Order: sequence, then C-alpha cells, then structure tokens
Amino acid sequence: MDLIYTISRSKRRTLAIKISEGEVRVLAPNRFSDRKIAQVLATRESWIRKHLQRQQALISVTPERSWQHGETIPWLGQPLQLQVSNGGTSGIERVADKLHITLGSRVKHAQRQIRSLVIQWYQQQAQAWLNQYLPQAFTQPRQSRIASYKAKWGACTRSGEVSLSWKLWLAPEWVVTYVVQHELVHLTHFDHSKAFWQRVAEVNPDYRKAESWLRQHGHTVLSERYLNWQ
Repeated sequence: MDLIYTISRSKRRTLAIKISEGEVRVLAPNRFSDRKIAQVLATRESWIRKHLQRQQALISVTPERSWQHGETIPWLGQPLQLQVSNGGTSGIERVADKLHITLGSRVKHAQRQIRSLVIQWYQQQAQAWLNQYLPQAFTQPRQSRIASYKAKWGACTRSGEVSLSWKLWLAPEWVVTYVVQHELVHLTHFDHSKAFWQRVAEVNPDYRKAESWLRQHGHTVLSERYLNWQ
C-alpha cells in the first residue's frame, strides 16, 4: 500500500516528518519538489510505517472526548472529574479531584461552553505553575507564555521567549518539568545538536524517560479529540 501523506511548504530550511493522530504530515522547504520529498520519505518509510501503525493502534482503543458531566481529564497526570451543573453565571472551580463547572442559564451550547471553561482553567493554572517554577530554574527566559499549539509542546524564540502548550499540563509533572527544561536549554542552543542534548542530559539525566512518554502519548494529548490516554 502506498504511503499517504500531506505536504506543507514554507520558508523552512529542512524537511520534517510529523506523525500525528495516525496521519503523516511533511513540512518541507519551498524549494523541495514533490519528487524530492518522495525520495526522502522512501528512505524513512520503514520508520514512518512503524510509528504510524503504533499510533493508529493506540487511537483505535482511545475514547474521544465529548466534554460532558462525569468525564475525566488529567491535571499533571492525575484525573479530575468534570462535575457539570446549571446556575446563574458560568464558572469553573477545582475542589479536590473534581472540576466543578457551572453553566449559565443563557448557555445554548453546553459542550462548547464546558470546553471553553476547561481550557481557560488549564491555561491559568499552567501559567501559575510556570510562574512558580521559572524563578528557581537554571536559566531564565525574557518572557514566558501559555499557548494553544496543535502539534507541538512548546517553542523558544531567538529573542528569549518561551511558550508552552496548555495541553502539556495534562501530562505527569515530571514530563512537564522536562519539556520546560528542554525549551530553556534552547535559549543557549537554538538547535538539536550534540551540544544541545549534552546540556539536556546535564540538566535532566532521566530525560529519555520523558521523551519516551511523549512519543507514546503525545498524539492523543495534543489532540483535542482525545485529551486523554490509556
């Protein structure tokens, strides 16, 4: 069976292969022809099919999220149950292992409002976690923010800004800590060179464990269709 993939071209310098939600995306430089891209993928086909099959197998047994009462969503790897009720004003509050969500009397689309409230809560809590962690980190960014990335955990700019997806905080805290450290190392090593990984290992000797977790669970955690894992 032919390998199915989509291509997105941009001013980027190198070709990247992204496997997400059981699909293959190729991020290619504008100068790369379709033939050149096909040649590159042919050299990586075994690797691509291996990871694609693993993701598709995991997706087949992972329930999709419906944003309703009784569902659970992880915070730092621990499940929080959604408790939805109707009231005068929409709001959300965590009490122990539950997220109490109130839907205002004028809400017409309950699922949409639940999703909006939960994401807002995660963004606020993630920023609070980050604000507490960064002052004691090994280096400081000029600025930090919480983002809503669809296909990555975080990013670092040459100007010193670090941004991280709010979805990261669904992962266990040791994974969150690693991803933050990973982006902070990029402040001095703006690549994935040998020197970068050496510095990562110095900061977090167990980083490979976190990388393994991200490879295994990242495709569902980054997708709002699932936001969960088995």
